[in-house]
Amino acid sequence: MDEIIPGLWLGPMPFAENISVLKRNGIMSILTLDILPLDCNVFKGFNMKFLYLRDEPSQDLLEILEDALSFIDESIKNNSNILVHCAMGVSRSASVVIAYLMRRNHLSYEEAYNIVSRKRSIFPNNGFINQLKLFHIMKWTVNRDSPLFQQYMTKRTFSVFTDYNGDLLESQTVCQLHTTPSSFRCKKCRQVLFNSNQLRIHQKPETTPNPLINSTKSKNTDNVSSVLIKGVSLNNSPLQCDKNELFCDPLEWTLHSTSDVQGKLYCPGCNAKVGSFNWCGEPCVCGTWVVPAFHFNRNHIDRVPIRSRNVITIPSKPVEDSNSFVTNADMNQS
Repeated sequence: MDEIIPGLWLGPMPFAENISVLKRNGIMSILTLDILPLDCNVFKGFNMKFLYLRDEPSQDLLEILEDALSFIDESIKNNSNILVHCAMGVSRSASVVIAYLMRRNHLSYEEAYNIVSRKRSIFPNNGFINQLKLFHIMKWTVNRDSPLFQQYMTKRTFSVFTDYNGDLLESQTVCQLHTTPSSFRCKKCRQVLFNSNQLRIHQKPETTPNPLINSTKSKNTDNVSSVLIKGVSLNNSPLQCDKNELFCDPLEWTLHSTSDVQGKLYCPGCNAKVGSFNWCGEPCVCGTWVVPAFHFNRNHIDRVPIRSRNVITIPSKPVEDSNSFVTNADMNQS
């Protein structure tokens, strides 16, 4: 957990749940950007706000940005130290803190990024970066009447996803798998572990863009076409890792057994080993350091295409009966 500017703290979930640490630093306001809120009953006396946001390039950061920035601004004006957090404090919460500094000081994305990164290592995903650059072009507001914003929304609405084409898992890159509706199951008990849209895509190290290069300037609106379609830049697309390693962001069912810095991942259905985790990260075979690293062993899991009639439920905690999590297709086959 790090203080970015006086009164504004950025950090991960474990610090947000530590009341003694919060009080020691005078933090009485908490902004949660995650898929689940904190328990309000535990944090009596705190000023709390929860905004649903996944760490995926396709997520609409601009949709919740005004609400988030207003909460931060109100807390600081009331002399209440505030913690902005997500699961790891490196992408979702970092993007909102960057946006706050951009608006407060009329900065570009790159300038605000540099301020935050000097205090804490952060890794906003590409979709959030593109949206923050649009936020800069719109002069630090989410102007829904702006032609640029309407163009952005049109691209989001009419973006096309790749349909499943029957290729084997080994013949597809993780980037392709990410847009191919599939579930990944334990090979031993068929427990659903995660879905394809939860795969974490990263770039090859030699093509990872420097945030100081190719900045979008507020006066240059000709490059608006580079704003994301579902989080993917239309221009100068970087090369994605093609090593077929399966990394995910932290999954809800893994949080019950990942309190240590590193360890093994076990199927919640049969307790078979399915992968490993390391909150400090680990290198992909392509050379990119993935943080945090939730790495699944493809030898221990199977990929199953998701048809439109299938309903996939991913467990929120370990269960004893793996048959509780099946698809409609499985029921029909049985």
